[in-house]
This record gives sequence, C-alpha cells and structure tokens, in this order.
Amino acid sequence: MPYVSSLLTLAAVYLAALASPGPNFFILSQLSLEGRRSEAQWTVMGITTGSVTWAVLCLAGLSALLAGHPTLATAVRLVGAAYLGWYGFTLLRSALAPAQPRRAVAAPAAAVSAFAAYRTGLMTGLTNPKSAVFWSSAFAALLPHGAPVWFLAATVLMVALMSLGWHLGITRVFALPSLRQRYLRFERAINGITGGALLLLGLQRVSSR
Repeated sequence: MPYVSSLLTLAAVYLAALASPGPNFFILSQLSLEGRRSEAQWTVMGITTGSVTWAVLCLAGLSALLAGHPTLATAVRLVGAAYLGWYGFTLLRSALAPAQPRRAVAAPAAAVSAFAAYRTGLMTGLTNPKSAVFWSSAFAALLPHGAPVWFLAATVLMVALMSLGWHLGITRVFALPSLRQRYLRFERAINGITGGALLLLGLQRVSSR
C-alpha cells in the first residue's frame, strides 16, 4: 500500500532527526547522569508532547503558514534561541560555581516538581532549533497529498511512540551506574561543555535566516 510506504519513510526520516544530538539529548543526558530519574521521565513526557504538537501543526498546514508569514517563522526561531541560551547559561554558571562536596552517587541539588520538569521538556520540544525546520520542510514534504484521516492519525501515533521510546532510552542509558560514576569525576567540565553547546545553538539560531 502506498500509504504504508509513506508512513515507513516518514518514520525513517523522523528516526534520523531523533538520532541527531540536540537540546533534547543534552538536557536528558544531563538529568540522567545526575540521578534525577523522575525529573528526566517527566521531561521526556514534555518533549513528547512538544513533538506531537509539532506533528499536528504540520499536518494542519504549518509549513504553508510559516512560509507565508516570515515574521512568525522568525518569532519561533528567536523564542527557541532565547530558551536555549537561558538553559545553557544556567549550566555554565553551575560549571563555574565553587565546587561542592559530592556523595559517591549523584543526587539532585533540589527537588523539582513533576510539572516543572514537564514544562521544561515541553518548552525544549516546542522551541528546539531543529523543530521548525524539520517539521515545516523535510517532514511536511513527505506527507502524501490528500491522505486519509487514518493515515494522519497513524502519523501522529508514530511520532508519539518514537519520541517517547527514543528519549526514554536516552534516560535509561545515561542512568547506568558506571556512566554516573564517571560523570561525577568530570561533572563541572560536562556542565560547561553542555552549557556552551546550548549557548552556541542559541546564537546560531539568532544569526541564521
């Protein structure tokens, strides 16, 4: 069936986008390495909600909307850049702060509510610099014209399951005790590198056209 082939192609393209390291990867790996499992899981839920939102908007004609309204496209890009810059700055600040005694197993410095973690994931998912470009170009271009409702529903379900599975996988891998032990030795450097990467991503989005 042609629609099944189209769905598999969309899944392959989306998998390639998921596998490309970006803000989602940096944030989830950071939380997991610090042992903040519950916060990481709620962040995954927020990221998945953001991915599903983008997919629904794409199916509703987002690519045409952004193409016809450059100001709106610029606003989406700048909001994403600002959020990445803020998150990167917080990590850099923690990297430059005086070192504190740590236990053998990493633990979160302060409790974060499920809602706050979910909100972080949602904002990251919605303002991810790759999102607007990917959903409004590569993904939208592969959607078959005049697709039936079942295909649109299957596409949204596919995005939800793939996003949830991939990002939960990241949290599982980086929660491994061996990785966390190594992380404790290089925590400040990792915070600095991650924060710098997010800041650079934000600056790149500001300067891009």
